[in-house]
Formats: sequence, C-alpha cells, structure tokens
Amino acid sequence: MKKTKNYYFDAFIELIEYSEKAADYLDYVVDNFNSGISVEQKDEIHVIEHQADIAKHDVLERLVKEFLPPINRDDILNIIREIDDVTDAIEDVVLRLYTYNVKIIPSSLPKYTELIRLCCKALKELAVEFHLLKRSKNIHILIEKVLEYERECDVLYSESLRDLFVNEQDAAKLLIWSDLYNRLENCCDACGEASIAFETAYLNNL
Repeated sequence: MKKTKNYYFDAFIELIEYSEKAADYLDYVVDNFNSGISVEQKDEIHVIEHQADIAKHDVLERLVKEFLPPINRDDILNIIREIDDVTDAIEDVVLRLYTYNVKIIPSSLPKYTELIRLCCKALKELAVEFHLLKRSKNIHILIEKVLEYERECDVLYSESLRDLFVNEQDAAKLLIWSDLYNRLENCCDACGEASIAFETAYLNNL
C-alpha cells in the first residue's frame, strides 16, 4: 500500500472534484434545457456519480488497512460520507427531472444551479486549506463561506416555494416542483453538512 502522508487530504479534494463535476453538469443541463432531460443526460450524470463511488470505496479500503491514519478515523469517514451525499444529491436532481418528464423549467432554476456550483467550489477551497490543519487560520472563514451559500439557497427555496403555491394551480406541478425545489436545496444543504464534518475534524485533531 502506497504510503503518502497527505493521502486522505488529497482524497477529500478528489471526491469534491466529482461533486464539482456533477454541479457543473447540472448547471450545463439547465442552461441548455430543451424540452426535457434525455436518456443520455441522465446516464452522463450517473457516470459521474459512479466514478465518485469508486473513488470513495478506494479510500474506504485504504482506511480499513490503515494502522494509524493522520486524523481521527471517524472524522475521515464522516467527511467522505458527507461529500458523497453532495454528489448523490446533485445526481438526484437530474434523475428527478427525467423521471417527472419535466418539459418547462422555471426562471429560478439557473439561480439554484449557480448556487450549487458556488457551494461546491467553496467546499473544495475548504478541502484544499484542510491540508494545513494545524497551521491554518482560514478554515473557519472557508466553512462560513460554504454556509453563506447554503443560507442563500435557503432564501431562494423559501421564495420559490411561496411563488409556486401562490401562482400554480395545477396539482401535479405543485407536487413535482415542491419536490424538485426541496432536492435542489438539499444539494446546498449537503455542502453545508460536509463543511461541518470538516469543522468537526478540525476541532477533534488540533
């Protein structure tokens, strides 16, 4: 087994890069939305998620064999799982757009996908800084940056839901978009949870 001091820190970044890739693809799909999600688009987001799963399992296999990891084992597990939830949440949005056979999207959707992209980017910045665990003075600042995007998404979610229930009369569309807005918000919520996992690891390993 290859011995690399920064293996897990590098792995966190790699896993978030899959989240970033998924977020970029979701943003692309929404920006180029044309009467629905194709089978190819559905399959493409799944490929990204599957690649992320393989990378996650590689890290878990390494951790099982590791005698003395550089930080608390449970913290590594928590960070990996929370990052995985980000990628899964983003894939889920594309899958639901496909499953619900959505033909027209509201104007708020690009705002969601941009916030999700920014949230993933901020999470990666946090992971890069995490290499400097015991010396960094910026970790809390970067955690707050992720959480600020999460709060912006919370506000957008509240506004979107209000607009939906005020203006939409079709019961099926109410059900579909209530669910989709919730799943879009979940993407930023997952980023927030991942940032908290980094914060917990930071505090546990000072």
